[in-house]
Amino acid sequence: MHFSQRTSLLAAALVASASTAAAFSVQMQYKHSYVATSGYVKQSWPAPFSNTLGGKGPVPVGSYTNVASAPPADMLNVLGDPFRADPAITVSKPAATSDISNEEVRALFELWNDALQTGSSTIVASRYSSDPILLPTVSDVPRTDFASIKDYFDLFLTKKPSGEIIEGKITKGDGWCQDAGIYEFTMGIDGSKVKGRYTFVYVFEDGEWKIIHHHSSIMPEGISVATPITKERVRNLFQLWNSALATGDSTEVANRYSKEAVLLPTVSDTPRTTDALIKDYFDAFLLKKPQGEILSGDIMIGTNWAQDAGIYEFTMGIDGSKVKGRYTFVYVFEDGEWKISQHHSSVMPEAYLAAGPAPAVEEAVEA
Repeated sequence: MHFSQRTSLLAAALVASASTAAAFSVQMQYKHSYVATSGYVKQSWPAPFSNTLGGKGPVPVGSYTNVASAPPADMLNVLGDPFRADPAITVSKPAATSDISNEEVRALFELWNDALQTGSSTIVASRYSSDPILLPTVSDVPRTDFASIKDYFDLFLTKKPSGEIIEGKITKGDGWCQDAGIYEFTMGIDGSKVKGRYTFVYVFEDGEWKIIHHHSSIMPEGISVATPITKERVRNLFQLWNSALATGDSTEVANRYSKEAVLLPTVSDTPRTTDALIKDYFDAFLLKKPQGEILSGDIMIGTNWAQDAGIYEFTMGIDGSKVKGRYTFVYVFEDGEWKISQHHSSVMPEAYLAAGPAPAVEEAVEA
C-alpha cells in the first residue's frame, strides 16, 4: 500500500506511537493463503493483493513502509470498511507501553514541534489527549480542553516558534511516560531565542501517544519576582529613614540606602554615590537634629521597586526652624528588605528664585 502522500507530520505521528517492532501484527488472509504481516520494515504485497480482493474493493498496488507498531484506525480504513471488517484481519495491541524507548519518548517532542511548524493551532491542539491540561508559559489560565489549548496557540504560533530540547530527563511507567527539562524556542518572526522549563507527560490513547500534561515556565533566575508592597508600607519607608535621622548616627542613615544608591542632596553640588559619601553628607546634616514630615506625595509601585515623590518639611531640633523641600525616594527590594536606591532633594524653587541669588553657604546644611 502506498503511503507516500501522507504528510511528514502523520509519518512522525506513526513513529511516535511505536513501542517495538514486534508489538503488533496485522495479518491479512485470502485465497491462495497469502499472509502479510505488518511490522517495522518495508513490506511488499504478494501479487493476489495487487488489484482487487475477491470483489471486496480495490487495493492499492505496490509496497509501503509501515512506521508504526500500532497504527491508528484510519490506517486500516484505506482498504475500505468491508475489508476492515473481515475476520481474517487481526490486530494485537502493543506490548506494555513501558517498553517505549527513550529515543521514542524524545521523538514525541519532535512530533509536537513539527505541529508548531504547520502554523495550525488545530494540529497542535490535536497532539493533546482527550483530557489534557496545559499550563502555558505566558498565560495564567490553565487550558483543560481542545478549545482552550487551541486558543493559546492561536497567538503563540504568530511568532513562528521552533523548539529544541537543551537537556531533559525521561521517566517511563505503565501506560505513561514523562520528559522534563529545559527547552529553547527560536522565534521565526524576529530570530529571538527564549529558554524555558518544560514537563510533558504522555499517555497511550486510541493507539497513539498523546500529551496529557504540559507545563511550561520561564527560567526563574533571569526574572524579577515581584515582592508585594502596599502604598501604606511605601510611605512607612520614609518613617524608617526619618527614625534613622533621629539616632544622630550617620552610619544608621547611610544603611537605609542600597548598594548602588544615588543621593542628590538639597545643598550640595556633589552626587553621593557611595556609602562613604552618603555618610559624609549626613555627618554635617545631623548636627541640626532634623526631623522630617511628608506634607504631600504620590506613590508608584512596580516590580520590586516603588517611588514616593512630593513635598516634605524638616523641623531643626537645634533651633526649631522649619524648612520645606521637594523629594523623590525610589526604593528597591535588596537582600530581603526595601532600601533607598535614589534620593533627590531640592529647595522650593519659587521662593528661591524670587529672592535672587543666595549667599554662599557651607555644604551639608539641609537634606
